[in-house]
Amino acid sequence: MKELEKILKTYKKIEVTPSIEEEKQQMYAYVYATNKLEGNSLSLAQTTQLLSSDTISGEHIRTSDIFEQKGMYKALSRMLKAVRNKEELSTELMLELNWLTLSYLWKYEDAYTNAKSKGQKEGEYKVSKNIINITQNGKVIRVIDPLSHPDNVQENMADLIKTVNQSKKNIIEKAVYLAQEIWLHQPFVDGNKRTGRLLINFLLMKEGYPLFSFDLKNENYNNLLVTQYIEGKENLVIKYVTNKLITEMKEKIKFLKGIKSAKKGGFRMMI
Repeated sequence: MKELEKILKTYKKIEVTPSIEEEKQQMYAYVYATNKLEGNSLSLAQTTQLLSSDTISGEHIRTSDIFEQKGMYKALSRMLKAVRNKEELSTELMLELNWLTLSYLWKYEDAYTNAKSKGQKEGEYKVSKNIINITQNGKVIRVIDPLSHPDNVQENMADLIKTVNQSKKNIIEKAVYLAQEIWLHQPFVDGNKRTGRLLINFLLMKEGYPLFSFDLKNENYNNLLVTQYIEGKENLVIKYVTNKLITEMKEKIKFLKGIKSAKKGGFRMMI
């Protein structure tokens, strides 16, 4: 944590205000990575094309993948607005982010037919019982009941938000705990892990950290979440998030220092 705190101080001292174009590229990368964790097959290039021009090219593109990307982009935009407005963590914000994530898919004719038949309404917690399938290598290895059921989910989520807001632990521990509990309680009809990942960034960005993507280059966030639970290994996700933040800030500090150095020394285009 000491290395993280040191880098954060340096990061905050440098003017880290991305251009509109840079921010959009970061958002496209986030949408691509977080939905890929849940099986979305669109590439980063296709995601960028879709979100920047509302068009897409390629073969065998699933409509559901398009709707997932558009919904997540909408939810991410709302989360960033909440950071800028210094909003507090609340059940209302959590619900809103989840349903924005699902918004395009919910309107899709064939999506959530079963949930709708059971009385599920947009903008609400789950109204029917669900389960958690724990998978490894594409196979279900365990099925567990969520900690929340339709009759107590609203009360449990209010208690969860209150616990996180009142906790004296450091912000990374609080953010990771919140995301893990959302996964274990399964308060929503869908998008529980995606909502948890959004809220990790929300809490961290409010403290001055940069937006980071849950990519698949090294460790898989979903696998770590499962391993941490099944094997009782502590801090796997905390270490993952800490390393992601360190890497993200180091890259941005290096980039911005390079720009400032170039401005001081002048610039020549060589042909």
